Amino acid sequence: MTLQFELGVKSDPIEYRYSFPWLFRVMADEGVSLLQLGTWFEIYQLPDEFFHTLRTEADNHGIRIASLFTAHRELGGFFRHEAGFESVARRNFERLIEIGAMLGADAVGCNPGAVLRDQMGTKRAGWNRYVRHMKELMHLAKAKGLSCLTIEPMSCLAEPPTLPEEVEEMGQDFAEYHRNHSGDTVPVGYCVDIAHGYLNQQEELGYDQIQLFEATYPWLYEVHLKNTDQRFNSTFGFGPDEIRKGIIDVAHFRDLMIRNSAKLPVDRIAGYLEMSGPKLGRDYSDHQLESQLRASLRHLKEAFLGDADGATCQLVTPTPQATTSASKQVAISPSMMCVDALNFESALRQVEAVGVDMLHLDIMDGHFVPNMPMGLGILERLQDATHLPLDVHLMVADNDFFVQQLSQLRVSQISVHLESAIHLDRTLSAIRDLGVKAGVAINPGTPLSDIDYVLERVDYILLMTVNPGYAGQKMTPASLRKIADCHRFLIDRGFDIPIQVDGNVSFENIPAMVAAGASNLVAGTSSIFHKSASLQENKRRMLAAIEAGLAVRDQPVLVGA
Repeated sequence: MTLQFELGVKSDPIEYRYSFPWLFRVMADEGVSLLQLGTWFEIYQLPDEFFHTLRTEADNHGIRIASLFTAHRELGGFFRHEAGFESVARRNFERLIEIGAMLGADAVGCNPGAVLRDQMGTKRAGWNRYVRHMKELMHLAKAKGLSCLTIEPMSCLAEPPTLPEEVEEMGQDFAEYHRNHSGDTVPVGYCVDIAHGYLNQQEELGYDQIQLFEATYPWLYEVHLKNTDQRFNSTFGFGPDEIRKGIIDVAHFRDLMIRNSAKLPVDRIAGYLEMSGPKLGRDYSDHQLESQLRASLRHLKEAFLGDADGATCQLVTPTPQATTSASKQVAISPSMMCVDALNFESALRQVEAVGVDMLHLDIMDGHFVPNMPMGLGILERLQDATHLPLDVHLMVADNDFFVQQLSQLRVSQISVHLESAIHLDRTLSAIRDLGVKAGVAINPGTPLSDIDYVLERVDYILLMTVNPGYAGQKMTPASLRKIADCHRFLIDRGFDIPIQVDGNVSFENIPAMVAAGASNLVAGTSSIFHKSASLQENKRRMLAAIEAGLAVRDQPVLVGA
């Protein structure tokens, strides 16, 4: 069996200190796309809307929430005999499975719970309650579309399973139940912490981290990548200083799994970096979390994902989606003035990953239009930061000045406004002399006849379907009629020139725009950046709307007032 490794992050040590968008941005920057969502106290009471939004935010960054796992012992009520604990644990576990399904996760896992140290005689009864409920939950997980449930073996006898014989007993019990009910249950396996070893009360080593890890092979599904000290006490990551003080050799665990791959129940192992817990958060240290996270991920890319003994080890990163038949005929050009300026590069990577044709960049001067969302400095940085063509829309009073500035940059096409051009023919010619496509932009109230004598200089026409300057406006009433008129205007004169449309290019308007003749859509907050869904889902909706428009392009277009 060829064993594949994937790298991810377990979120719970981070989520008390920084936001999920912050974490998604760092992960995307580092090319790590798997998240194991850790739990927090409120998670079981939060509405579905929270998780739908979280999934959208993750999708937008190219992050897949592949797994959920408890951060605390909040599902440990199965090991308590007091009234209410068992029912609360069951209700919370069912909710966690529901949440996992909403997030599109494969696995949902837990720390089984803890026996009270002064009541260790109740351990077997708690064990039996836990196993009974887990077997019932295996059916629910199957019904919800999960692939497996997971358990983390712990480091002390009060938190079973711990010792190898306990790991084997519980693992075999669940495996046998799954074999007997394979059609309507998911398997239960282990999510193993490589930093767990066992010291007894006298601090004598019973089993080191390697011995406990090896006991889990037949039921090993996921791995927690965590560093620790000689007493298996404090936990931390894999930055240079942490590696020096820690005892965990990640590459050795990887090699163990490769050598014993025939014993494993899966051919793909996800390892989730687990940083130090939230109780360690301090003002003097929390600001270091990003650098520690990045350093740990970079170490794990080599130590956990490196090739060894013929294994195939993969780093999963977002890749641009292929174009479809619709996008081959109609280009999608996201308007980058619509993204969060504080996280521009992160937004750029999201747009690249979803797959688009070019980036639409609005350069305004505050004179021709009353706005200045971005300047030439953004373009200067972008030209070396992306493989996508740069589509520059000049909304300025002095076109020739800005064209000269753009001559030093790698841009693919430049459109200038007819309304601000003193010598339009000369300006368009100058753009072409740069080896760049030249476009003429027309405001809603400008007649098409005004461009009749520059068509020989034009590579595309940009029709404004709102008055220029701001995102989020409604389309002007005559816009659809103008697109259709422009299409006929060009055909009648023997020109096959793309028509780009800009303004309220919404899911609802796209079919009529495309049917009327639009072939390049400047997409903004009413389509590709719509807040109701992820970029991927928004692009799918755009493509469906484009297909609907193409289907009727040759039919008469009925235009309302």
